[in-house]
Amino acid sequence: MSPRRRVDPWNSELLDGASLRLAQQAAQAAGVPVERWLERAIRRACGPGQTTVLPPGSLPPKNAEPRATDEEPRSRWWRPPVLLLPPLLLLAGFFLLALPPAGTGPEVALPRAPLAEVALPLPGAANDAAPTDPQQLALWLVPRAEQGDALAQYRLGTLYALGKGVDKDYTRAAPLLHAAAASGLAEAQYDYGVLCENGFGVVKDPLQALAWYRKAAAQGNGDASLSLGYAYAKGIGVERDMASAAQWFEHAAQLGVIDAQYNLAFLYEHGEGVQASLTDAFSWYSIAAARGDAGARTAADRIAHELSATDLVAATTHMLELQKSVKPSP
Repeated sequence: MSPRRRVDPWNSELLDGASLRLAQQAAQAAGVPVERWLERAIRRACGPGQTTVLPPGSLPPKNAEPRATDEEPRSRWWRPPVLLLPPLLLLAGFFLLALPPAGTGPEVALPRAPLAEVALPLPGAANDAAPTDPQQLALWLVPRAEQGDALAQYRLGTLYALGKGVDKDYTRAAPLLHAAAASGLAEAQYDYGVLCENGFGVVKDPLQALAWYRKAAAQGNGDASLSLGYAYAKGIGVERDMASAAQWFEHAAQLGVIDAQYNLAFLYEHGEGVQASLTDAFSWYSIAAARGDAGARTAADRIAHELSATDLVAATTHMLELQKSVKPSP
């Protein structure tokens, strides 16, 4: 009879390569050696009260003669558990694919950020006789801006910032927008804040940006309120404060800023900075959706399916009442 040899119970003779890789991944996710994980898997498959660890030397060497003894049934006790390993490993593999990467948890998407560019003034805002062609408009605004006309400075500054009718040049836009902002023009205060926040044509300075946003928001500029809300939500220039973010988002939402309406709904849905309320979340998502926001429509539909029929009626009624106080989108 051939002598019995010591056999590693977890070698490739027992598992195919794909199953072994799945076992190694599962063991790594569990933080235990692969041998320990396989032992656990077999124990779970066999049920409590059974010894399932494959002992060293339990397998005969290759080409060994079969032994016809009364110990033969016991020598094969490990085979059913080992046969169960491939399906167990496949299940473990699917489970691992569903898990987030190590070190990550459930994350909530941040609210929408305002666009990092200045807004183009309405045509004819400086003078009804102003040219409509951007290039001609820039030439028409230059002498008026040089004479200290704040509205002309603002409009010329935005043309340089956006590259409309002139080459895009933030260094030329910045002093024009600053002059108009210093004169008290809310739109210029917001736009100059954008330059300060992003370092467009000026030194990047979030604190200066917030100061200008506050000046513009105090005059009812919704975009400035949105930017303040986002600054508090992200901790840009201030300590992160979701309650303050919610207040500024609500201020901008009431002024008709769609992204602020979406962000406020988002905070109500997740209970960030406000008490969680699916009714308020549904209302603000629906108000933004009515103004053409596809993402808000999807979110409103999702919440509608989470509400009971009675709660949905109440939420819709609340939305219709809330909508009466919201200004049209700018």
